[in-house]
This record gives sequence, C-alpha cells and structure tokens, in this order.
Amino acid sequence: QNEWRSYTDLGTRSEHCQHRGVMTRSYHHGALAEAMVDQALAAVRVHGAEHVSLRSIAQALDVSPSAAYNHFADRDALLGAVGVCGIAALDERMARALAAHTEDSAEGAIARFASLGRAYLTFAIEERHLFQLTFGPLCSKGRTGSDDSGPSRKLGAALDELDRRGLLKPGIREGLDMIVWAATHGFANLLVEGYASRDGIDGFMDGIERLMLAA
Repeated sequence: QNEWRSYTDLGTRSEHCQHRGVMTRSYHHGALAEAMVDQALAAVRVHGAEHVSLRSIAQALDVSPSAAYNHFADRDALLGAVGVCGIAALDERMARALAAHTEDSAEGAIARFASLGRAYLTFAIEERHLFQLTFGPLCSKGRTGSDDSGPSRKLGAALDELDRRGLLKPGIREGLDMIVWAATHGFANLLVEGYASRDGIDGFMDGIERLMLAA
C-alpha cells in the first residue's frame, strides 16, 4: 500500500466542524448552534469576519438574539467556531491535493509535498476572508504551542517521507515543519495583501524545494 494513502486519513475533517453548507431558516429543532456556524461561515466567506455579529446571524436565521446567546457567549465565540471550520476546509483541500499524486516514488513524494504548499496558498487566495480569520489573532487565542491539526500532520508526514527516501539535505529534518509553514504562511499573506501574485506560486515552491532537497 502506498504511503500517500495514510496521509489522506490524517484528520481530513475536524470533529468539531461537521457543518460547511449554508443553512438559512431550515435547521431542525436542537441544531441552532450548527445553523449559526453555517450562517456565520457563509457571511465570513463573502464579507469578512468584521461584518459578522450575533444579532445579524440571529436575524438571518429568524430567531431572537437571546436564542443565539444561549449557544454562543459572544461574537468571538461564534467566530472561533467558524475558524475551526476554516482549518477543516483547508485540511480537505490538502487531502484532495495528496490524493491526486499516488506515485510510490521519489518523484511522487516531492509532488505530494509541493501539492500541500500549493493547496495552502490557493486556499489563502480563494478563501481570503476565511484564511484571515482562521490564522488571525482571534482564533489564535488559547492555542498551545503544539499544533496537531490535520494540515500540520499532513505536512509532517510529507516531510517524513522525503526524509525516509533520502531526499532531504542531511541534518535538516528537525524543526523543518515550522520553517516550511512559516515561509509558506508568509508568502500566503503576501498573496492576500497583494504584494505577490498567483503567478509566483510555482517559483516559490521551486525555491522551497531547492533549499530543502538534496542534489
């Protein structure tokens, strides 16, 4: 069995985010919290987190503000739940990217690694508002120094495969996860803010590979 198959099983969806669609005035009894997250997710994607409030979400779902406050203490709590959905959405993109490269070879391992970076960068471009919320200060509250999310585990697994195959430069595996993520996240922010263009993604990934991979 090819190693890539194990990557697609590493948390392809957060257990706390089972609701990605838009539910407006169609939720069943007892599912108001899920409907609120769905509605807030849709609003964030279109308008940005700054335009979301508990009252506006309650109004869109045709419920009272007090009913909304029964499920979320405040706006930040609701947006925090949306941020969990952001991680799940990114993780699903990364799983699909890995599944497109099934080759059990050195070339396949490199393609899988590169596909994760491209998935992260295209997520930042195509889901700009959700990306900014998910990796912004509001959603970083309470996070620990370790990251056991699906995207993080997929990156670690891809780097481990490169290392096992002898494709990395000697001695650089330790700490490489954070270095790669920091570089990719930094470039993603440049893309979002307009300081870099989508045309530069291939060049960026080629540069990362040149820095990491053995000749």
